[in-house]
Amino acid sequence: MNDLLRLAAFVAVAEELHFGRAAERLGRTQPSLSRAVGALERELGVPLLDRTTRSVALTPAGAAMLPDARTALEAAEAARRRAQRAGRLVVVSKPDGDLGLLPGILAALGEPADLLFATTGDEAARMLRDGRGDVALVPAPFDRTGLDVEQVHAEPRVAAQPCGREAATLAEVLARPAVAWPGVDERLDAYYRARDPGTLARLAEPPPVTAGPAAKDLAEALRWVELGQAVTFLPRSVAHRYPREGVVYREIEGLSGVRLHVAWPATSRSPRVAAFVRTATRPR
Repeated sequence: MNDLLRLAAFVAVAEELHFGRAAERLGRTQPSLSRAVGALERELGVPLLDRTTRSVALTPAGAAMLPDARTALEAAEAARRRAQRAGRLVVVSKPDGDLGLLPGILAALGEPADLLFATTGDEAARMLRDGRGDVALVPAPFDRTGLDVEQVHAEPRVAAQPCGREAATLAEVLARPAVAWPGVDERLDAYYRARDPGTLARLAEPPPVTAGPAAKDLAEALRWVELGQAVTFLPRSVAHRYPREGVVYREIEGLSGVRLHVAWPATSRSPRVAAFVRTATRPR
């Protein structure tokens, strides 16, 4: 436990570069943090921080250690969360990201599971790594670091367009403003707007990007489409669940599809996780 406390002190100071802010963040005193970091440095035999009366900076050894220290703390927190759950299976999914398969998988599994919802695939992956979840159904793309992954299902995406103003080709639909999704990284933003490499590779000269309105959820995105302000791109199964009078869903040749994966921590040895993976990947 002392080693984890020392690592936590080092990571907090390394990220804040200020003992006062780090102490406030951890709810500890500055002297206790200084002692913890000093003990860690003595144990390692190298200085991790350069301290002056006015500043704190990482040494080369501290910079090299910081990523591994974060990983060790995350692993310890994940272990704590899993131990406290007493063996209950926690499944993570996006609310509309399971392509309609999760109910059937849970029914076939034959035992109860707790559910957590994530807003993006990357958030679902973080929930697995930090111990909040045990297994996830998540569409690509997402950060696979530390996870084992198997594909479960693939299907086309469709372009949601204003009724009566539909584009018929990939170049035409990409020339329209596309709904933006604030808060996602560049890679996910490109996929959501059909500007991902799998789609753009189908065009010799993709049309310039036209900025579209931002949406916080699917209902808002489809409202923008209804009003003729933008297009957006959805898995075909999701489009079937959201018919809208002013929206036309059309498959467009060349538009990249959606690939659903089951993902779980690479270190997992849980029989419940293994059973979920077998059930999810069973031919259907």
